[in-house]
Amino acid sequence: MKTEPHEDNDDEKLLRFPPSSTGLEGVISYKTIALVDTIRIQQNVKFVLVSGMRTSTLLQRLPYLPKADAYCSENGGRIFYPVENGEEGDGDDVFWIQPKSRHQKPFGIREDTAWRERMTKAMGGGNSYGVWNLAAIRNDPAATSMPLNERDGSLWEFARNLIDHHGLVLDAKGYATCFRVNQKQQLSQPASSFDSSKISALATSTISSSVNLKCVDFYPSCSGKKNCCLYLASKFFPEDCKDATNDFLLNNAVCMCDDDNDLEMALACRHAYLPEISSQSMRETVDKFPDRFTITFRENEFDAVKETDASDLALSLIWERTKSIEEE
Repeated sequence: MKTEPHEDNDDEKLLRFPPSSTGLEGVISYKTIALVDTIRIQQNVKFVLVSGMRTSTLLQRLPYLPKADAYCSENGGRIFYPVENGEEGDGDDVFWIQPKSRHQKPFGIREDTAWRERMTKAMGGGNSYGVWNLAAIRNDPAATSMPLNERDGSLWEFARNLIDHHGLVLDAKGYATCFRVNQKQQLSQPASSFDSSKISALATSTISSSVNLKCVDFYPSCSGKKNCCLYLASKFFPEDCKDATNDFLLNNAVCMCDDDNDLEMALACRHAYLPEISSQSMRETVDKFPDRFTITFRENEFDAVKETDASDLALSLIWERTKSIEEE
């Protein structure tokens, strides 16, 4: 029998994440966690978390996040799947999580090695791409990446070129397939002169870029959130998505998003729900394709949706959407 999503203790509505490496803090509601459980289990929908965050930050936040069918960090450069306690092959390649929600049992995550090999090949082979080993990060949460000047491959050659010829300060700590140009770290120029669009345009045919919260991320062109989702679609639905084409996402996928680095993925999906709009380009895209997006926050500053209500509303709409499809 299908029921309404459960909620945790009414006196503890919210979970606050530990700060990221750049000092940003996040918050999630227990209702969000419950809604995701309902969508995944009762509606048999694959739920994927795709983020631009560094892998070390993802590992810190996993106890606070909803249970997913896949977790993707570094703008899709790394993919991890949940592992249940007792599954064959548990070992140093599994990172174990104790969820903060009392409705979730401990579980682990293991990296998709085929996707990792694809990223490694795209970056020119070799193994000097920073922290890959989850066991190393588990044993030393403060583990940092290999120094940039010791990394091999085209992505890191490009990174060093940005330093030498454009005077940019780069952030590669905790990343294996991506690096970031953060406005706050550019000490040689005032913040007002930081032009993310010009920096993003430095990308090449083999290296893509996206903007997130005024930071510019660079990664192999075969990576990115959309490509990551297409790959996962071909893994989860091999008969329906044999060629991992955009048409599958356009006909079958919905997403929640809010910023520039989500745009390509959002437009590849059938519909996108926006609990927030973090950039002018996202606003312009919504205005251009109003039928492709649903805004779940109230834009009147005197009637604002508070805390995580906008995310909960987006998930509730997705839940209703999956129920109506099932009933057809």
